Amino acid sequence: VGASDSGKTTLIDIVLGILQPKSGRILVSGVSPKEAISKWPGAIAYIPQDIFIKEGTIKENIALGYAAKNISSKNVSNAIKVAQLSEYVESLPLGVDTWINERGTNLSGGQRQRLGIARAMYSMPKLLILDEATSSLDGIAEENITLAIAESLSNVTRIVIAHRLSTVQYADRVFYIEDGRILASGSFTEVRSAVPDFDKTAGLMGL
Repeated sequence: VGASDSGKTTLIDIVLGILQPKSGRILVSGVSPKEAISKWPGAIAYIPQDIFIKEGTIKENIALGYAAKNISSKNVSNAIKVAQLSEYVESLPLGVDTWINERGTNLSGGQRQRLGIARAMYSMPKLLILDEATSSLDGIAEENITLAIAESLSNVTRIVIAHRLSTVQYADRVFYIEDGRILASGSFTEVRSAVPDFDKTAGLMGL
């Protein structure tokens, strides 16, 4: 957590191997991010705020990057369930074979975001990174999806960037970042005590 432009997304880009640190090292299970991605395909999943949607079916978008013949119907079904997309998909005559326009123009913002969540769930990752991944959802939908992810991926490490602080209220550890530095870390309550601005923001959100 932290104010806009504090360095949260930059840190995630380093964890994902998109950017290289100027000093120090980032290790995922003892190896660099790029090595981890190569060594364990699908073990690291990332859900950005803005979801890329390609022209194709719902199934193809969920299993993006997998050859059609290798797509697991079981994984697709589980991913849809976790992302709380079941009711929507079941209402469609063609179900998971329903066509989606380029950039998902025939989907709502919430549906696009749920599709991105389902995509991350498809590979059953061991490290899940969420960057404002539920910002287009209402509070109830966000809570339901957060619980579903926790139940489905109980042994998964989750790194969450959030402005809606209820998302990280029960995190094992909260890091408050300011100007590219960790200003405080600990439980949600401990960080509130250490950072007045964070405490004020949490209070304004009714936490």
